[in-house]
Amino acid sequence: MTHYAFRPHQRLLTSHDFKCVFDHVDIKVGTAELLVLAFDNQNDTPARLGLVVAKKNLKRAVDRNRFKRIVRESFRNHQHQLEGLDIVVLSRRGAKQLDASALRNMVDQTWQRVLRKRTANKQKKTA
Repeated sequence: MTHYAFRPHQRLLTSHDFKCVFDHVDIKVGTAELLVLAFDNQNDTPARLGLVVAKKNLKRAVDRNRFKRIVRESFRNHQHQLEGLDIVVLSRRGAKQLDASALRNMVDQTWQRVLRKRTANKQKKTA
């Protein structure tokens, strides 16, 4: 049975965890609303997620919390496909224009783009 919980070991919590992703970006996917940076661990560890939501981009706390909640929920549902990745999601100014369902669809599509880039990177390394 597949579990879809979002547990503490699946979160990037320390500055060291974030720095590892920022310093060793393997996959970069962006839209006007968000930027996803990922570091491929090349192992079967659970996917880990970190969020950077700046007040500059989403001024109200309710908007920042909505953004984080939607990204976490989408990540929780796609975590088994994203195994072995450390992911940082950064908000951008365009995020405040989207309603919840549009943001959710965009995040879901972004995970698919991340997986395609991961596959392409693996093919380049073996070629």
